[in-house]
Amino acid sequence: MRINVIKAFVVKDLKELSRDKTAVFWMIVWPLLWLVLTAYVFIPPENYTPKTMKIGVVNYDVDSEYQLNGSLLIDVLERAEYEGVKLFNVLVYKNETLMLDEIKREKIDAGIIIPEGFGENLTFNQANLEIYVSAMNIQSFQINSFMLDAFLDEFSVKISNEKISWMLKFIPEDNVDLEIIEKFLRGIAKPINPAFSKISPEKLISRESWIGWYTIGALGMTMLYSGLNIGSVALMEEKQKRCLPKILASPITPSELIAGKVLFGVTALSIISVIIVIFGVGVCGARIYWDPLRIKYWIIPLVLLILALMVLGLGSLLSLVTKSAKGASNLSTSLGLLLAFLTGVWFPKDWFPRWMQILAEYSPATWAIEAIRKVMVFEADLAEVAPQILATSLVTFVVLAAGVIIYRKSLKKYLEK
Repeated sequence: MRINVIKAFVVKDLKELSRDKTAVFWMIVWPLLWLVLTAYVFIPPENYTPKTMKIGVVNYDVDSEYQLNGSLLIDVLERAEYEGVKLFNVLVYKNETLMLDEIKREKIDAGIIIPEGFGENLTFNQANLEIYVSAMNIQSFQINSFMLDAFLDEFSVKISNEKISWMLKFIPEDNVDLEIIEKFLRGIAKPINPAFSKISPEKLISRESWIGWYTIGALGMTMLYSGLNIGSVALMEEKQKRCLPKILASPITPSELIAGKVLFGVTALSIISVIIVIFGVGVCGARIYWDPLRIKYWIIPLVLLILALMVLGLGSLLSLVTKSAKGASNLSTSLGLLLAFLTGVWFPKDWFPRWMQILAEYSPATWAIEAIRKVMVFEADLAEVAPQILATSLVTFVVLAAGVIIYRKSLKKYLEK
């Protein structure tokens, strides 16, 4: 095969691709749009800062003579912070009717009614609170309920400890071990004292890292539908443009034509991948971990090459069930997008029902993307991703070989006409 002939096909097809606005949209603009949507809709910046909840309070315990009272609860609510962010934006209402109406209209997230005698009961008995949480959105309801429950639980423990410290002053020290009694009482106030720590993969602790995770998913998505598209229309477009008879009548061999089409597909997909990574990092703020000095990171371009060859071969198989370039393009784009969303290439497969998880587990494209993510996100060693890479390589060899055979038979039939 002559390199200059193959190169000429690659250059010709790249120029034609750049002039096709529809192809440019689907292959380049579409995955970039999904990255933007992911960065600012699915992973909005505010999700990575503590939430401030709007909460209304009606205090009927204003005139309480006790130190532990409704005013103390309001003061603690106003001062509660997490990582430097206020947890509650407290609005005091004069009556509960107005406050409940504000909750129904989603002006505030929740409301607390502090009954009369709250301070006295809090000091000598058990105090009651009426709490109302907006249920317009089930996720917000769960989060807000958890926040209030956690806050009031901690507040209750603090009050219990104050009451224990006050009560210990009245216990005579003669023949009594106050330390044992104090520990016992504090154990009643809070039998279990859990300590929570956030544990995440080192490279998924930030919003930027998650966007980087989805940037890799965008590579897989565009590999699927763009690769299928390029593979399925490679020869059909030449037929429809009536260029194929001239090509076959020239000294160009079928092997050179096929090699040129495959190399064009790999080149186009490589260019698109670079654009996606640059856009993800430069515009969406993605963090992509890459260390060229570490051998395992060179797996990524190798796996992307294997994936590109596989989808190009699958695209050629799709050309068997279509009669026109437009039909092949529509089928490959639809199928590629469907597979991207159903096989864990874009959304985590753990989100799916079991039957979809099975589909993802047996998808070679998913194997390839998971191998990349394991290396770039979870710092996996070569041994951990070797089975996925070998399995993907085997499937790619079979599919690509079948694609080449189909191309050769198509050209042979065309020559016989």
